[in-house]
Amino acid sequence: MTEDMLNILSNFDDRLSKMNDFMQEPRGPTGSSVSTILQNMRERLNVAEEVIRRRTADASLIWAGPSQDARSYLKAVDDVQSLMGPLSGTWCEKSMLDRATQVLHIAVQRLQDEFNHMLVINSETVDKEWLSYCANKSYVPSSNGGAAGHTGHSSDSSDDEDDDDIPLAHPVTEFNAVFDPIPPDRVKDLNAIAQRMVRAGYGRGCSHVYVSVRKNVLEQSLYRLGMEKVSPDTVHKMPWEELETKIKKWIQTLKVAVKVVLSAEKKLCDNVFVGLSPQREESFLELASGSLMHFLDFGKNVAAVGRTPEKLFKILDMYEIIKELLGDINMVFCDDICESVRAEVRGVLSQLAEAARGILQEFELGIQRDASRIPAAGGTFHPLTRYVMNYMKFLVDYANTLEVLLRDKRREVPKSLGVETFGLSDTLVDIQGREGEKMSSLAIQMMWLIVYLERNLEAKSRQYMDQSMALLFLMNNVQYIVQKVNQSELSILLGDGWLRKHTGQVRAYIANYVKTAWRNVFACLRDEGLTSTGGLSGGVSRIAIKDRLKNFNFAFEEACAAQSSFIVPDPQLREALRIAIAGKLIPAYRTFIERYGNSLEGGRQADKYLKYSPDDLENHVIDLFDAT
Repeated sequence: MTEDMLNILSNFDDRLSKMNDFMQEPRGPTGSSVSTILQNMRERLNVAEEVIRRRTADASLIWAGPSQDARSYLKAVDDVQSLMGPLSGTWCEKSMLDRATQVLHIAVQRLQDEFNHMLVINSETVDKEWLSYCANKSYVPSSNGGAAGHTGHSSDSSDDEDDDDIPLAHPVTEFNAVFDPIPPDRVKDLNAIAQRMVRAGYGRGCSHVYVSVRKNVLEQSLYRLGMEKVSPDTVHKMPWEELETKIKKWIQTLKVAVKVVLSAEKKLCDNVFVGLSPQREESFLELASGSLMHFLDFGKNVAAVGRTPEKLFKILDMYEIIKELLGDINMVFCDDICESVRAEVRGVLSQLAEAARGILQEFELGIQRDASRIPAAGGTFHPLTRYVMNYMKFLVDYANTLEVLLRDKRREVPKSLGVETFGLSDTLVDIQGREGEKMSSLAIQMMWLIVYLERNLEAKSRQYMDQSMALLFLMNNVQYIVQKVNQSELSILLGDGWLRKHTGQVRAYIANYVKTAWRNVFACLRDEGLTSTGGLSGGVSRIAIKDRLKNFNFAFEEACAAQSSFIVPDPQLREALRIAIAGKLIPAYRTFIERYGNSLEGGRQADKYLKYSPDDLENHVIDLFDAT
C-alpha cells in the first residue's frame, strides 16, 4: 500500500502539467479545442469542395443525371453554407473562410446555371388548342400533360402522339382548366436550388433568372391566346366594326389569362419560392403585372373612345368581365406588394363604368335631338322608334350591371319637356311617384327614354298635313312601343300599370282616329236636314235623301282612297282599327238605310244612290291598311 501511494502521488506532477497545458490552449464555442474544431471543419470543407469542383469541371447537367448526383451536390453546398458561420468567428483562420467563400460562389454559379436550364427546358407556351380540348372534354389534368409539350427528360415520345389527337375546337368560354406549367418534380428541384441561392445571399440573382425565363413564356402564351398590344392612337382611329372584333377577342383572352394562365403562374411561383420572402412576392409581381397591364391599357383606351350609342354594349361587356374576374385577380395578385395592380384594375373598372354612363346620357340626348324631317310613309312607325326600342331590349340584358351603374340617379323634369301635350303629364307623375318608392334605377331610366321618345314622336306627327295620318302615326308608334315592352323583360321593369296606361293610350288613338278620319262620312248619316217641313211627321225630302246618299258615297270612296295608302304593320292593331271603323260605320249606315231607304224605292236610278250594302262597306273596310 505504501508503494502504491508513492506511485500515485509521484504521477500527480505529470497530470497537473498536462491539465495546465490543456487549460491554456484556446477553445472553440463548444468547448472543444480550436485545433480539433478547425481540423474537423477543414476535413468537411475538403470533402464539399472536392464534390463541387469535380461537378463544376464536368459540363454535363447535374439534374439531368442520377438523382443521387443532385443530392450529393446539394449536400456539399449545404456543408459549405453551414461552415460559413463558424468560419466567421475571430478564433478561425481567415484563409479557410476565404476558401469557403470562393467554393460557395462557384457552387452558386453552377446552381444558377442549373436553375436557368431547368426552367428553360421545362417551360413552353400554353397551347390554346389544348385549352379548347379541356373545355370540350371537361378534362382537368393533374399535371402539365399537353399544356406545354415539355421537352425535358420527364417527358416521353407519347406527347407527340397525344398532340395529334387534339381537335381544333371552338373558342374557350366557360371552364376551369387546371394545369402545371412545370412538372411538380421539377418544381421541387427548382425550390431546392432557390433555397440554397437565397441562403447564400444570391436571392436577387435567382429571382432575375426566374423572371427572365417565365415572363417570356407567359407573354408568348398570352399572345398565342390572343393578347395584343394596341396603342391608344390605333384604338381611337380604328373603325368600330374592327374594334368590336378586338373587344370580343380581348374578353375571351382576358378570361382565360386570369382564370387559367395567371392562376397557374401564381401557383408555380409560390411553389418555386415557397418559404422565401420577398423573392416570392417580388418575382411574381415583376413577371405577371406587365401582362395584366396590357389588358388593362386596352380597357382604358376603349373607355376613352367617342361615346356613341353602338359602343355601349361592348363597353358593358368589358365592365362585366372585369367585374366577374375581380375576385380571381385579387387572389392572383393577393400580396401587399401587388396593391398597385389591384388599384389599377379598380381604376379601369371605374373608367368603363363612367364611359357606359356617358354613352347612355348621349343616347338620351340623341333621342331628344333627333330632328329628321321626312315623315314615315303611310303613318307607319318611325325608324327612331324601332331603333330606341330595340336598343332598350338589349339594355335589359345588362339589367344587373346597369342597376349598379345608375344607382341613386334621380331626374328632374326638363323645362323644355312639354308635359301638357301628348299625355305625358300622367307618365311623369308616375315616374316621380315611383322614384319615391325606391323604384329600380334602371326602370326609371327606361321610363325616361320612352318619355323622350314619345315627346319626339309627338313633334314628328306635326309634319303630316292630314290630321288622321298624324293620329295613325302616333297610334302605330305607341303600339310598337307597347309590343316591344310586352315581348321582353321590359314588361317586368316597367310594370303592369305602365302597360295598362299605354294600351289605353292606343285605344284612345283608335277612337280619335275613327272620329277624325271618318268625320265627313258620319256627317252624311245624320238626321238633320232631311225633313221637308220639320221632322219626320212633316214628311221626308226625297231630294235631300238623294243628296245625302250621293254625298255619303263620295265621302266613303274618298275616305277609302285616302286611307288606301295608310299602313298599320301590326296585325292586331290593324284588326282592332278595322273593327272600330266598321263597328261605328256599318250600324249607322244600316240605321240610315232602314229609316230613309224606302223613300227611294220605286224611284228612277235608286241603285245610283243606294250604291253600297252594309256588307259592301264591311268588305271595303277590311281591305284598308294593307299597304306596304
